[in-house]
Amino acid sequence: MILTGKYRRKARELAFKTLYTSDIADKDLDTAFNEYLERYKNSFSDKTLEYAKFLIDGLKDKKEDIDEKIKSHLTDWKFERLGYPERALLRLGTFEILYSPIKDKKRVFVDILDFSNCYLSSKKGTKFINGILNAIYRESRNYPSAPSSTSNS
Repeated sequence: MILTGKYRRKARELAFKTLYTSDIADKDLDTAFNEYLERYKNSFSDKTLEYAKFLIDGLKDKKEDIDEKIKSHLTDWKFERLGYPERALLRLGTFEILYSPIKDKKRVFVDILDFSNCYLSSKKGTKFINGILNAIYRESRNYPSAPSSTSNS
């Protein structure tokens, strides 16, 4: 598997949209992913599709673990009450933080927070997602804080 390149942002966005669609339409991830591929089959490079498939397969395999990890960091909030886009972004970010072999986790934060700014109606949602992902990252790496999402990479 190829693990470097700018195509990962497009793959992340495709995975986010797949997660969102799967959740809101109550479809399995493979069905939602295949529908996107059919609709936009010529829009993605082979590298983008390969990485998106890696993300989707990993999210399917680790969904329960990912959801439990997110739940363990929610304070005074129920997982089931999260909005569909928030849940999809948290799942995607958590998967990449915990299970992706990519070393540049800062890029994951940048992309997830950019998506949250694009797809969420409130800046509070972006702060919420950043806080949860930051806590998961710190816990997984025993670091005092996550990489800054404001620096250039």
